[in-house]
Amino acid sequence: MQNILKTPRNGCALQGSLQTLQEIKGVIPVIHSTSGCAYQNFLANKASGFGKSFISTEELPGTDMQERHIIFGGASRLREQIKNTIKVIDGKLYVVLNSCPSAMVGDDVDAMVRESQEQGEKVIDGLSAGFHGDVHYGYSQILTEVFQNLSKVDKSEVNKEKNLVNIFGILPQKDLYYKGDLEEITRILSAAGIKVNQFFAYEGGSEQLVNAKNASLNIVFSRWGQAPADKLEELYSIPTLTFDALPFGFDESADFIKLVSEKLGLDFAPAQDFLAKEAARLDYYFSSLKEVFYQNHLNKEVDIVADEAVAKKYARFLKKYFNSKINTVIITDFLPNDDNPESAKTESLKDLAEKIFIAQDQSEIEKILSFTESSLILGSSLENKIASKKAVPNLVVSYPSYKNLILNKSHAGIIGAIQFAEDFVRAVL
Repeated sequence: MQNILKTPRNGCALQGSLQTLQEIKGVIPVIHSTSGCAYQNFLANKASGFGKSFISTEELPGTDMQERHIIFGGASRLREQIKNTIKVIDGKLYVVLNSCPSAMVGDDVDAMVRESQEQGEKVIDGLSAGFHGDVHYGYSQILTEVFQNLSKVDKSEVNKEKNLVNIFGILPQKDLYYKGDLEEITRILSAAGIKVNQFFAYEGGSEQLVNAKNASLNIVFSRWGQAPADKLEELYSIPTLTFDALPFGFDESADFIKLVSEKLGLDFAPAQDFLAKEAARLDYYFSSLKEVFYQNHLNKEVDIVADEAVAKKYARFLKKYFNSKINTVIITDFLPNDDNPESAKTESLKDLAEKIFIAQDQSEIEKILSFTESSLILGSSLENKIASKKAVPNLVVSYPSYKNLILNKSHAGIIGAIQFAEDFVRAVL
């Protein structure tokens, strides 16, 4: 019998799909579900700290399934909703999402979508019923489904661009600093003449989804980006370069640019001047930090509560730059039915942390943290309670983040290293 999550920190697959699509300009999700699914997503979005998406939860079109639709089926209601949505909301691409109720009743979502496609509408579907997994699976699954189905409504030819790359594994809304991180990754890659095909944030949109097939490389930063990258490789022979986390700090950023350049067959020389300036930039700001750091004994013992790739990023950075000891890492993005979570627990972070746990239930997380002797927690707003009880600061770096508005901040690359240092010192002092 599987363990029951009494106080989970992650939402369902439908929520992950919605959070992903809401952050792509021109894409309109259509939910075939009860009104409760959209409202749960509304509550979750309030906890992300980003403000309004391109299409907010209050604007999301949905079928608002009632009891009669559960009993007799709601396919006709979905047909009506698709037509009305196209009339009322101007979108470039409409993505129909099923849900637990519509999946269990067996509504033929595919048939309703094909009907719209035959009428010339740019409508595709995604299998996003919440019981399939959590928000991480939702991100991975919906992008995979979109790439699988885009060719049904877009007949443009493949036109490869040698310097173009797709980015996967940075989850919109779930990764708190995803907008700034995407901008920083784009900035440092551009120094080597590499162009990033963003799907999210202000430079992204439905056109970039279509343009994904023209990239020469997929870059993956977490296990959740692997499936959509694999799908593009299967469909369009785009190779994939996989990293276990975002580059953080100068050395990792320099290695990252070099590896991507080599994979694309590009000359690394143009990036050398850029990297020299970036090294000087980081040294300048971190030199300003030294006196504060040593006077206040900021090389703390730390606990980290975050998704695996996020935890790795902070653990490596803290050990390298701040000489921190990582006592405990609690990984929060493994599903209860993962095939072999123990291998990831023992291998992926064993050289960075003293103890490693996998937990999503908040009561279990608080129990683990209650026995540690660290003087700083890097976690979510949910860890504020245990941090207050232990009288230690909690620097919020993972979802959910209450009472914060994150418009454009990075915790990746070189700019992100400087901004994280500010946040770290502020939290400790």
